[in-house]
Amino acid sequence: MKRFLLFLSALLPLLAAAQQEMEIIPLRHRPPDQVLPVLRPLLEPGAVLSGMNNQLILRASPRNRDEIKRALAALDTPLRSLRIHVTQNRDAVVRSSGADVYGTVGSGGVRIVQPPSGAVAGGGRVEIRHNGNVVGGQVVDSRSARTAGTTQTVQVVEGGRAFINVGQSLPLPLRQVVVGSGGAVVTDSVVYRDIGQGFYAEPRLAGETVTLEISPQFDTPGHAGYGSVNTQRLSTTVSGRLGEWIELGGSGQQAAGRERGNLSVGTAEVRDDRSVWLKVEEVR
Repeated sequence: MKRFLLFLSALLPLLAAAQQEMEIIPLRHRPPDQVLPVLRPLLEPGAVLSGMNNQLILRASPRNRDEIKRALAALDTPLRSLRIHVTQNRDAVVRSSGADVYGTVGSGGVRIVQPPSGAVAGGGRVEIRHNGNVVGGQVVDSRSARTAGTTQTVQVVEGGRAFINVGQSLPLPLRQVVVGSGGAVVTDSVVYRDIGQGFYAEPRLAGETVTLEISPQFDTPGHAGYGSVNTQRLSTTVSGRLGEWIELGGSGQQAAGRERGNLSVGTAEVRDDRSVWLKVEEVR
């Protein structure tokens, strides 16, 4: 009896393979590489499934072929059109405060002079004058803020790839020194670097959930010197619901300093915050 069961278990795959027939199934909306990973786990032992030229080639029993075609009907649906919004922001704040004492005090031909540090917007000054002597004090409190941001939108079908970039060419100085038998030759020239704001994205859908591989960039001209550039880069994979804003990431920098002189004291604080947000919605 045990030998008979072993023989029967070995015979069943052969019987199933004998019933398997080949069928070519055309695809209406999806390429083969999008449906094959989902369908292959449904194959019976000995069955074969491949794809090429927008069609599937299936060799299986009639029952397994019907199962595969029912699953394919739920997968081979029209591609959904998506609109991707990416917002990149930069907020920079510089604040300085301080106080100093200045004046001219003396008698006869001897006088002590302490000049003021200079007038600054946001400060106040008080002076006392008596018999040619001047004593004053000033308090400085200034704050400057700079905000830069960009919002870009691109439309793409699910599973497709999208890229958008808008910017400018920034001139950069280039100095080359070549040393030869006749000495050093210095050549100054200008090269151009492309800077801009944009992103690369590849969205995939599962119901109302979207998963994206995205790489945004945000470049702006700098203020540290001729040709300097402020750059912002991010590369990540995120997932969220359609129509909702998703925070991709951000960065923050903060620095503070203090200066002290003979009759003055001052502080300075710099804060630089950056953030990147994303939203994907279906175009109906």
